Amino acid sequence: MLRAADFAGRLIARPFGRSLGSLPPKFVERILVIEPWNIGDVVLATPMLRELRRRYPKARISILARPHGRELLEGSGLVDDVIVFDLPWTAQTNKYRFTAAKVREMRDLVRTLRARNFDLTLDSRMDIRSNFLAAMSRAPYRLGYDIGGGGWLLTHTLPSDRDSTHRIDDWLALLDLLPDAGAPTTDERRPTLDVTTAEREGAQRKLRERGAKGGPVIAYHPGGSHPGKRWPRSRFEELIRELSASLGGTQVVFLGPDDTPSDGWPPDSIVFREPLREMMALVSCCDVLVCNDSGPMHVADALGVPVVAIFEIGNPQWFGPSGPRARVLRGELAGIGISAAPLNHSPTNPVDVRRVAAAVKEILAEGA
Repeated sequence: MLRAADFAGRLIARPFGRSLGSLPPKFVERILVIEPWNIGDVVLATPMLRELRRRYPKARISILARPHGRELLEGSGLVDDVIVFDLPWTAQTNKYRFTAAKVREMRDLVRTLRARNFDLTLDSRMDIRSNFLAAMSRAPYRLGYDIGGGGWLLTHTLPSDRDSTHRIDDWLALLDLLPDAGAPTTDERRPTLDVTTAEREGAQRKLRERGAKGGPVIAYHPGGSHPGKRWPRSRFEELIRELSASLGGTQVVFLGPDDTPSDGWPPDSIVFREPLREMMALVSCCDVLVCNDSGPMHVADALGVPVVAIFEIGNPQWFGPSGPRARVLRGELAGIGISAAPLNHSPTNPVDVRRVAAAVKEILAEGA
C-alpha cells in the first residue's frame, strides 16, 4: 500500500516539485526541526542542532517536540523555540483514535506551522507521517529521507537504506543537502545538554541532605520504554549490594514516573523520583550511571557522565552512547530492534551482574 501511494504521489507531485539540484539558500530566516518522539531521540538530534546553529547563526530555529523537548533544551542555545505537541501516533496505545478534540488540535497545529512561515524543515525519522506533517507546513524546502510512501512529500531527500548507521549520523547526513559551510567543529558527533550552576549546586545539596558519603557516586536507572529492555530489578539490587561492599561511596537510584515502587531497594541506596530537569542536575553530579537503553542513558551521555548501558534488546549500533568512556553490554537479543522483540516479556537470560560490576569498576579506574 505504501509503495502504491508513493507511486501515485510522485506522479501527482512531479509537475509541482522543486528541482533536486536547487539547494536551500545560504540565508534562511526560519527553520523547523521535527522530532516528536522520546527523550533520547531529542538528545540524539543535538549534534545536528549545534551544526545547524553554526551554519545559520541568525536564523530562528524551532523544534516540534513533546513537552520534554522544552526541558531538555532549556538554556542550551540550540533552538529559539519549542513547539510543544503530542502527536497521536507517538502514544503507547490508541495511536489512531482520532477524537473530535484531537482532530481540532491537529488542525490548530497545522495552522501554527503555516503561520510561522518556515523556510526549511528537517526530519530524520524516515516516517511517512512526519513527511506529511512537513508538507503541511508549506515550507518551500523540506529535507528528509526517501522512505517508501512519503518521499514525494519532501523537496530534498536521501536514500533511506541506513540499517548500519547511528541516529546521530542520520541527522547529520541531512546537512549534506544544505550549502557547504566549511569544516564542522571537532566534537560534531557528541550530543550535548546543559544544566546551570544553580541547578548543579542544588543537586549537590540535595545529595548531601539525603546522606551522600565520600567516594564515587554510582547511579542506577532501572527503567525502559519496553519490558524487554529492562534488566531485572533483582539484578540491579544485587549490583548495588556488590558495588557498595567493594567500592563504598554513594548508591543513587533514579526512578521514572512509571517505574517500579521506590521501596525495597538496598537500605544504603538513595532513591529519587524527580522531574526531568532535577534528574538531569542530579545525574551531572554522578561518576557513572548504570542503565538500560533509555532516555536517561542519552541524558547522562550528553552531560558527559560515563554510562554502562545494558542492551537486552534494541540496537546499540543505532542508539548506543557515544561518550569515550561509555560501556555497552549486549544481551542475547541485542540488535534485533524493538519491533522484532517479544511483546511484554522481560529478558529470559539477563546480562550477568559480574559483567556489569566489572564495567563500572573499569570506568571508575579510568576516571581516577
